[in-house]
Formats: sequence, C-alpha cells, structure tokens
Amino acid sequence: MDFIREKFSGDQLDVGIVPRDPITCLNFFSCLIEVLTRFFTSPTYGVKKDYFKFGAPWFNSACKLARLHLHTIYKDYKLSGAPALPPSYSLAKKAYKQAQKLAKREWHSNRWQTIISASKSHNSQNFWSLIKGRNTKYPLTVIPAPTWEQFLRKYFSVAEAPATHWRPSNPLPVWPNTDPAEILELIAELKTGKAPGPDLVPVEAIKLHSAWWAGILAKTFDAINATGLIPGTWKEAIIIPIYKKGPPGDPGIYRNISLLSSIGKIYARFLLTRLMKWSVEADLIGHEQAGFRSNRSTTDQAIILYHLARKYSTPRRGQLCAAFIDLKAAFDSIPRKLLWDKLACWGIDRRLLWLISQLHARSVARVRLFPAGDLTNPVPVNKGVRQGCILAPLLFNLFISDMRNPLAIAQKFIHTPRIADYRCPLLLYADDAVLLSYSRVGLRRALKIFATYCHSNHLSINHTKSKVLIFSRSQKLYSWKLEGTKIEQVHKFKYLGIYFQYNLGWKAHVEYLQNKTKALSHSLLRFFYSEGALFIPAALKVYSIKVMATMAYAAPLWAAFANLSPLETLQSQFLRRLLKLPTCVSNAAIRLEMKIPSVELVIWRRVLIYWISLWHKLPNHYLIQCMWRDDFTNLWSGKIHAKLLSYEISPTELLKLDLNVAKRCINQRLDDAELYQNFVAGGGACSPLNFGITPIYRAPSYLTSLMAASHRYAFIRARFNVFPTNVLRHRFTKGQVPSMCACEMKTSESLHHVMFICPLYSSACASILNPIIQPMADKPVDLQLAWVLQDVDPYITLQVAKFLTAVLSYKRRNGMLADY
Repeated sequence: MDFIREKFSGDQLDVGIVPRDPITCLNFFSCLIEVLTRFFTSPTYGVKKDYFKFGAPWFNSACKLARLHLHTIYKDYKLSGAPALPPSYSLAKKAYKQAQKLAKREWHSNRWQTIISASKSHNSQNFWSLIKGRNTKYPLTVIPAPTWEQFLRKYFSVAEAPATHWRPSNPLPVWPNTDPAEILELIAELKTGKAPGPDLVPVEAIKLHSAWWAGILAKTFDAINATGLIPGTWKEAIIIPIYKKGPPGDPGIYRNISLLSSIGKIYARFLLTRLMKWSVEADLIGHEQAGFRSNRSTTDQAIILYHLARKYSTPRRGQLCAAFIDLKAAFDSIPRKLLWDKLACWGIDRRLLWLISQLHARSVARVRLFPAGDLTNPVPVNKGVRQGCILAPLLFNLFISDMRNPLAIAQKFIHTPRIADYRCPLLLYADDAVLLSYSRVGLRRALKIFATYCHSNHLSINHTKSKVLIFSRSQKLYSWKLEGTKIEQVHKFKYLGIYFQYNLGWKAHVEYLQNKTKALSHSLLRFFYSEGALFIPAALKVYSIKVMATMAYAAPLWAAFANLSPLETLQSQFLRRLLKLPTCVSNAAIRLEMKIPSVELVIWRRVLIYWISLWHKLPNHYLIQCMWRDDFTNLWSGKIHAKLLSYEISPTELLKLDLNVAKRCINQRLDDAELYQNFVAGGGACSPLNFGITPIYRAPSYLTSLMAASHRYAFIRARFNVFPTNVLRHRFTKGQVPSMCACEMKTSESLHHVMFICPLYSSACASILNPIIQPMADKPVDLQLAWVLQDVDPYITLQVAKFLTAVLSYKRRNGMLADY
C-alpha cells in the first residue's frame, strides 16, 4: 500500500486514520477510490512489440535462449573458417531439441490443467471454447450506442414511475458499529478471476491487503448505514453483451453480463446476511420454492414432481395435470416500489429496507461496445432487481413468496394434489413455475388465478414457452388457453434439465443424455488427438469430471427405472478410441487397468448417497418430509431398497448411521462389488490378468512415466496382449490368416516370441531388453514377460516401450502392419 500512502500524502490525508464523521468518512473513501481508479487505469509498464510476433504458442524463453546459443555457435563457426562444426554445436543442438520437448510438454500440461479447471467449474462456455480450440474473444457488437440506449430505456426504465427508494416516516432503528472481522469474512467469500466493475478495483487487490481494507470498509459501512449515501460507482453496472444466436443487430438476442464494483459487492453481502437472517426468522419463503436456497436442489424439486405424478396417474386416480409456466425476464421486470411495499408490509427492519432501496435508487447501466472500453451513455435502471447483485435472488424469492396464497385459498376449487398433509398447487425453482391439479378443470381455474396474480404483480407470461403436460396412461390432447392465448400441450417436457414424459418413462431423457455424452466425448477425443499431445491421464480426468457428471445428472430420479446399457456402450467406445484398443479387449479389463468406474457404479453411487443424504436433511426440507411419510408408496424407494439389499446393505441399519459413516459404507461396498465383477469379467486372452500381472489400486504409472505417445500406446497394447502380431491377426480373422511368424523359426508369433526369441528383432533385444532381464535370466519366459510388463520400475517400463516401438517401426518399414 505504499503507492496509496504516497498519493494520499499529497492530498494531506493519512490513510491510516479514517475520519469519524460520516460525511468526511465518505469523502475520504471517494478520494481513495478515485486514486485507485486512476492507478488501475494507467499501464504499469510498456509492452514490447516482440511479444506479438507469430510463432508456436509453446515456444517459451528457454527455447529462445537455446536457439540463440545454437545460432551463436554456428555464426562463430562460419566466421572462423573451420573445416567442420565444433563438438559444442551438436551438444547445443541436443539442448535446443530438449528445450523444445520440455516446452511442448509444459504447454500441453498447462492446457490440460486449464481444461480440468473449466470442467470443475460451472462455466460451460469456457470449457467448450478450450475443447473446440477457439480462443475466447471479446463479444464484439455491431449495434450502435443509440440503439443500445433505446433498448435499455424500453426494458429497464419506467419514466412515469415514482422514486424507487423507500422513504422512512419514523426514526430508524440504530445499528451497532460494523466489526472488521465480519468484513474480513465477507472479503474471503469473494471469488477471484472476475472482471472489475466501474471503479476498476479488482478483487485480487482487496484480498491482497484484506486486513487493511477491513478497517476502512468497516468505518465506511457505518457511515453509509447512518446516512444512506451510497457511492455512485456501486450503483453503476457495465453490461457486456454476449451473442447467442439470431440477427446480430437485435439487442434482445444478447445475453447481458453485468460488471459491478467489487467493493459494492462486499456491501451487498453485508446487507444480504441481515436480509437472510430476517427472511428465515419471518419464514416468508414457502416450501414450494427451492431456487437459491440452502439444502435444496433441482433433483429435490424434480423428485417431488415425480412423486406426485406417480401418485395421481395411477388407474384409481387417473391423471396429474401440470402447467409449466415461463415468465418473461422475471428478474428484470418486477416493480421496485411494489417490492419495497411488500417488504415493509411484512415487517422488515426499516433501516435495512432503506439501505437496500438506496442501493437500487438512481442505478444506471452502460453497455461496453468494444474491447477498448468504449461505453454508451448511462441509462437509468428503475425496474427489476440489479443484475449480477448477490441480493437479487433473495429479493426475487421474497417478491414472489405470496404467489402461492391465491392458489392455496382456492385449493379445493382448483383440485390441488396432496402430498401427506400438504396441499401442493405450485412448485417453484426461482422463476420456473409448475401449476399442479389432478383434474383438467382444476388446472384451467389455476391458470386463471395465476394469470391474475402475474397481472397484479407486473409479471409477463411467455405463452410460447409455457406448456401443459398431463401425466396419465393415455396421450389425449386438449385445448388450453392462458390469458386468452393458446398454449401447447406436449407429451414430454424438459424441466430443470430433466425430460418428463406423460407416461413417466425415461426413454426421452436417456436419449437426451446419450446425445450430450456423444457431443462431449467426440469433442474431447478431437482435442486429445489434435492439440492434447495424446496425454491419456488428463483426458481420463476430464472425462470423469465432465462427461460422467453429465451422464449422472439427476440420476437419483431416473436411474432406478432406466436402461443404463446405452450409456455403458458410449463409455466403452470412448475408452477404446482413447486407448486404441480393439473390441476383443473386454470393457471390464479396460476399467480394471485404467481404474475407471463403470457408468452403473457412478450412477448408483450417486443415487444411494443422495438417498441417505435426503434422509439426513429431512428436518430442513418439509416437502421431502411429506414425501417420506406420504400414504402413497413410491416405487422409487422400493428400487433403492432392493439395490441396497443386492449389495448386502440393510437400509434400516444404514439409516441409523452417521451421514459420513453411511457414505463410506456405501462407497466401500460398491467399490468391492465393482472390483470383484471386473476381476471375473476382465480375464481372458486380451487382458493383463492373462500374463499374471497383479492389478494395483491406482491408475497405472506408465501413463505418466512414458512421455512419448508412441511408447505409451506400444506398452498399452503389450499389456493387453493385443500387440500387432500374426497371432492377433489369426484371432481376428477366425483362423483365415496363419499365426506363424515371418522368421525362419516357423513358430507362432506370440508376444513372448517377439520379445525374447524372434531373430528379426535380435539386435534391438540385445541392446535394449537383455540388460534389464538379466536378473530373470534363469526364470521361465512367461515369468520374464510378466515381470517386464508389470510396470514396477519406470526405467524397465521405458526400455520395454522403446523395444516395442522399435519392433513396430521394423514391421511398418517392411509392410507387416497393413491389416492394423
């Protein structure tokens, strides 16, 4: 912070002493932010033009130095007139090649690490841009500034609306002074790697000196709490338009990302802790809302819907009618004055309401047009919650928390379905609403009531995207209208990423997962072979994190009733293409060698752990409680009980265990069962078990110790006994091709013949293999083969891989690999 102290000393301000007077304190803070904005705006160093020369992305400074040294030796040789190059030239050339090899390896490793990090995050766009080889570019827009300003005024400004901040009529409650320790906790919650807001202060600069900032912000927050004067940069949002699809000149097809002040985010978190505490104490958000709430998930909400659909679509009851309602720009359209009036009516802390309304009052937005930072003129935003603000989800949930009330009043009139003793006319996940009724007449009445609520709360319904789905045994279609506009009845609908069918089947959802898995797998393989340096461990890690997670999404809901074999087939196809193994190698052998779990194991592990976790969070989830004690016995629970018993786990005893202990028990039993099945099915001729190689309980080390891709694949083929030999051709052609070796010995060309006996490769064997098998010279050939392929010593593994690569080179030169 020496820079800040130096700048403030010129303004006669001591950064270590923050004024006590609120107005002076806020002026001090404004001066501080102004200095920091100037600092982060100006470049700290000049950029050399040499950095923009074209070349290989992996060519680093070490390669440049090695190349410079090589060129220097060559120039000296030319100037000296010597008849031959000096010995130092060959050494420098080897060093240059080694530097290039290391640079490539480091660059590829960093690239894979970036992809692995993107796989773990929720940023799918970043993952796809890395996998598909497209650099993430700034979203250039062809829309002029006046068009953007007109668009923002149309959708976010209400000219005739009154002031959108709440004015207190009585003295406000007094708040205690802010504790710097609380500010430290709020700073720790900030995520790094985010673009700064209008003040240009990055999160990293705050976290680097968090204690220093905590003292200043504690006093600044006290001044704001007392006066309600919010710094202007905290109310400003810079919008980054991200092009999706459609005509580029239409601002409505862009997805807008708002950049807010990093310090303003800390204050928003400060208010959020108090708003969250009040909302929990007031118990305003109903059980039907699962969005942006702790101990709630999309799977929970989908299971509740599935339970009701299964219960009311039985032959005795008939059907469950569900209307999936899509609201147009719900977060951006709610009237702020109505939101403040609702919160005031519900008895919120009046100072908290005043400060939240002040944070929203006179807020503006500007669109960044070009990478250079050109912005539109500020446009007032006086409608909707602030986009990108951490307060927005909770404020929206509070705004629509009374959505259930008119439906609950008319629950008998609209034929509301029941789950235990709870009438459930509505399910919400943020702004995704599902209206439920066990009759068509009741759903039509519920739609009218819902439309009336939306009209009175200034919410717009998207009739095109809203659909009706009737869970029943038949596929009868009916006519449906909402606000006088026809809405479509469908036989399947994608809700929270899960395809629900009218007959509660899962064929459509499994096909959807198959298509997503194919796209991910093919893109990963394309990157693996083009830019991934054929590095198998990284590809397997990305596959486990991204592809397997995609297949297992919401598995607790559908896995017990779906056929998993298509997903198993996709996994085996991916692994065979990745490892270049033929179909004679069993899936179990591949999984046993690479320590990759089967799709069934991954999915059922998630199902069983979710089931036991659901039991332990019953006290905090009322709808799940109701489902657990409902008089309707769901097939879902029966399937899970049967699966647990198949693993010799008692469901009753499992529920008595601590959650972590129960999870360990499930994981251990499933891993043991998978290992046993792989041992039973993973034998045969094309398996490491055929050589007597003992499998280990981790990924094989040769995948990382063998740096050259040719060495890795040669060793993999040998381990699986599918090394290109005439024995393998004889097996593939079902005896049509003889298995004899091309040498004069006229014997079968098996792997141990190639490695230890065949005279065609005797020179390579004498120079590479014989030195390492000397300790096993007195052992049988089968034991020698198992020993060299065991992968115990990295040096032995490397020498064996070199020999196998030499054999393949000989075969390729002599036209002996035509059929492979």
